[in-house]
This record gives sequence, C-alpha cells and structure tokens, in this order.
Amino acid sequence: MGKLFSIAFIFISAINSVSSQQLDTIKIMSYNLLNYRNSTTYCTNTNNNTADKEGYLATIVDHVKPDLLVCNEIGANFANGYYLMQNSLNVNGVNHWAQANYFVTQGSSLSNMLYFNTTKLGLISQDQIERDTNNVPIVRLIDVYRLYYKQPNMTAQTDTVYLTVLAAHLKASNTSADQLERAKTTAAIMKYLDENSIQGNVFICGDFNVYTASEPAFQNLINYSSNPSVRFFDPINTIGSWSNNSNFSYAHTQSVRSSSNGCAAGGGMDDRFDFTLVSDEVLNNVNRMRYIPNSYTALGQDGNRFNGNINSPTNPLVPSTVANALYNMSDHLPVTSSYEIDYSIPTNVVSSTLGENIRVVNPLKDFLGIIKEGKNFESSLIQLFDMNGRVLMESINNQTSFIRIDVSNLKRGAYILKIYEGKELVKIQKLIKI
Repeated sequence: MGKLFSIAFIFISAINSVSSQQLDTIKIMSYNLLNYRNSTTYCTNTNNNTADKEGYLATIVDHVKPDLLVCNEIGANFANGYYLMQNSLNVNGVNHWAQANYFVTQGSSLSNMLYFNTTKLGLISQDQIERDTNNVPIVRLIDVYRLYYKQPNMTAQTDTVYLTVLAAHLKASNTSADQLERAKTTAAIMKYLDENSIQGNVFICGDFNVYTASEPAFQNLINYSSNPSVRFFDPINTIGSWSNNSNFSYAHTQSVRSSSNGCAAGGGMDDRFDFTLVSDEVLNNVNRMRYIPNSYTALGQDGNRFNGNINSPTNPLVPSTVANALYNMSDHLPVTSSYEIDYSIPTNVVSSTLGENIRVVNPLKDFLGIIKEGKNFESSLIQLFDMNGRVLMESINNQTSFIRIDVSNLKRGAYILKIYEGKELVKIQKLIKI
C-alpha cells in the first residue's frame, strides 16, 4: 500500500518481453448475511429460516456472478460455511466455488468467510488479527487472505497478480464504548499491514458499523497517522456523515426494510455500514489490477430508498426476484465492485532445463543451502524475495559448489529464490521458512 510500489509474484517472473496485453475482470461482493445458521432469542428458524436464506442468497449470487465473496455473520461452526457454499454457491450447474479455512474468535457466535471462483483465483495463505495494539483481544477477529490470479496457461515462470483481502465485522452500536472498540480494531488492522509490509492490491471488506467518516475507526483506515503511505481509499469517494442523511441515500446499505420482523432491523435505508475499501495501487493501476470506474454499488440501491424498503416501490435496478431476495435475506445490502486484471502472454521465458543441476534445501530453518551438482557456481547472483516482490538479500558467489546463507532472522512464511549465472536466470523456486 502507499507509495512504496512493488509487484508481487507467486513465482518471480522471468519474462523478458511481452507479445500482447490480455485483460480479465474480477468482481468482489461483500455481504453481511444476518445470523446465517446462528439462532438467537430474536433470530429464529421462523423469522430467519436457513433454507429460505440459502435460496435467497443463491438468487442474489446468480444475478451478481461475483468471483470473490466476503461474508460476515456466519454461525460459528466450521460446517456452516461449507453448507452455504454447497447450498447457495455450487448450485444449478455451478461448481467453481471454494472456501477459505474457518477461524473464529473464541466465545463469538459469528464468523467471517471468504469464497472464491477457482477458475480465476487461488488461495495462497490466510492469517488472523486477533488482538489490538495493546495486545488485548478484539471483539471479532479480522481475517486476512492472500490470493493470486490464475491466468491462462500459467506455469512456474509466469508473471501473475496478487491480492490481499481482509474481512472485517466491527463492533455494532453507537455508544462511545462501541466507537472505541471499533477504533482499537482498525488501529490493529493498520499496524498489522504496516509491520508486515503488506502492499500492492489490498482490499478491506465488510460491515464496519460506522456512522460517519469522522469516526476514529474509519479515520484509522483512510488516514493512518503512524505511516501515511499505508492507507485505504473509498472507490466512490463518498466521505461524510452518512447516518440518517438523505444526501447519501445512494450509498446506504442498511436496513433494507422499514419495519423489523424481529430478526432483521427496521428503519429503512439510512446507514452506510458496509464497505469495500482499496489501496491506492488499485486506484492507480500500479500492480496490474485496477478499479473499474462506476462499478462500485450497493446492490439495488437507486438512491430513492431513504428510510424505505429495497423492494417497494418497484426497484428499477434489479429484477423483482432479486429485490425480494435482498429484502428477505438480510437487513444489509451486499456491496459489489469490479476490477480489471492485466495479464500478459510471455514470449521469452526461462527454459525448464536450466538449473536442473541446482538443488535447494527446502523447507529451510536457519540457513539457505544451495548445491550445484557436477560443477561450481560461476559469477552467480542469489536473490531472495518476499511475497510482495521486495529483495530481502543478495549474494554473489564464485568457484564453489555449495552456498550457505544465514536466514535465521527471517519470519516463518513463503519466499521466492532467484539464481542468476552471469546475466542468465537459471532457477526460480518458492521456499518455505519453518
């Protein structure tokens, strides 16, 4: 994020030239599902029926056709996310959806989940932010997902596009204590991004439960004081006091109904709680993934719903079946946005036979060991990259068949090794530090 632009690679590219530019689109949808498979004293199988909700969600997803779905408020059981995938996503002939791993805050009844279109995206890793900057547990953990774009005919030497997605469900309600809890959580998010040098194509999605852009929780995200280069942006640049303000009716995401049914909140459309914020690299098309202008929307929000229902009067933006599904599925609207991926067809890549006589100790612990069988390294350049594409170390070696490099100071995780002999790239390999 910020101005320290870097390109992330799943395998650092050995491409020397490009024959043509190719484009694809990734659509992201973020949705609070309102106690999906989570029974409470007020949300029951009568006013929040699971089977009905799965049908409503299937209708909405079929209409939107997202490639990445970030969900809040899934009941805290590892099986619930799977049921949603099988009953709402991989239905009616569709079978390309996969889900991330399940994590939940201890004692919480709700969890997040990420689903992704496996024909376009792959999940590399995930992490969780569980404590604030004072090491105190936050109300609900933040999920951090690292994905890559599966471009056509992808090989180990193919340049590709990375994205990092955070799923957040911040503390609800508007007391000073609630605002403070939200602020602690977003401060922890930004500290995590800063300390882990997470840059590039970064997104934070979810139900933030903020009432105004001036609230500290939101300001932490868009104006991070500890490192101004680390920040998020609102793709529609709609910054203001959103709550119960008709000037922002086109951005409101909650509530879809004027009258509560006992589970879903009433009051009509008058709050902007749900967001997808992006890094400046996404806005500026730095790392080959850019926000498509005017694609950001609260589904079905035509700006004429202030304090009213999403499905009445007739909604001109979506079919009536979708409007009714939105009304009955949750008290929030899903937020959708689209992004253009720029990938290229390589014309000059590393030969698969180069570097076959080079062996690398992998996984590695305290040192990186590289062996060349049959002959010595000659004018060899060894480079180690993190998964954001930054060079962590370089070493030049001559007239030896074994190279040993101290990596004891590196954190556990994935890295990329590149080996050059002279000016020729002879080996690229993903390494795991344990």
